[in-house]
Amino acid sequence: MPAYSLTEQFDIPLLLVLLFFLFFLGLVYYLRGEDKREGYPLESDRTLGTAGRVNVVGFPPMPAPKVFRLMHGGTVTVPRPRGERELNAFSAYEFPGSPIMPAADPLVDGIGPASYAMRFDTPDLTADGSLKLVPMRNHPHYRLEATGLDPIGMPVFTKDGFEVGRVADLWINAHEYFPRYLEIEANVEAGGRRVIAPIAFASISEKRGIVRFSSLTRAQFSRVPALASMDQITMREEDRINGYFAGGGFFGGSTIEDALS
Repeated sequence: MPAYSLTEQFDIPLLLVLLFFLFFLGLVYYLRGEDKREGYPLESDRTLGTAGRVNVVGFPPMPAPKVFRLMHGGTVTVPRPRGERELNAFSAYEFPGSPIMPAADPLVDGIGPASYAMRFDTPDLTADGSLKLVPMRNHPHYRLEATGLDPIGMPVFTKDGFEVGRVADLWINAHEYFPRYLEIEANVEAGGRRVIAPIAFASISEKRGIVRFSSLTRAQFSRVPALASMDQITMREEDRINGYFAGGGFFGGSTIEDALS
């Protein structure tokens, strides 16, 4: 194509190919930088005893801070300072990258499957700014399907066979119309307070009229994280409670013969 050649070896199609590859490399560089706004710099065992000189970021470097405006007001800047929480755990072996082992109660300390993210300590909201997760007692216009199962009033048992309280209310997703949590009035032996428990971890028996949580013992149930307000749940509290029940399923606990079997 001599009419369109810049030189004998360099023509317009070749120029377009080079521009495409340069654009593509620039796009990859930009996207790899943007996805480092969360989770970076990585934590490394090698930072111990090095005065923090080991900064695991990789290539490309972290992007400059950017301010995002939230839908319901306020702003958030990312990357943001880490909301560090102390881990009550130790390395299983003395080499970098070894797994950590809980030093005390892994459910209370949020270790392993019981871990949780330091999300905003504010409630999750719908598009119109109302609470997404609400107790039914505050919204009488919601009701359970008449042909469905109603757990309110049922006794609650843990995996070691102890009765720990009764279901006092249901918390629902008011945006998508399905139950999310059981509100339980715990008896004295289980702490004597109201707690919420994820319905996904509950086994509800209509025939026997009971609710059972097979991931926690009575002692563990008495330490379920409490809410700051029994009329709303924050995103951080939600992560914390779900992690607590999930951790119970992994770490287990001492049990007596199951009285419900």
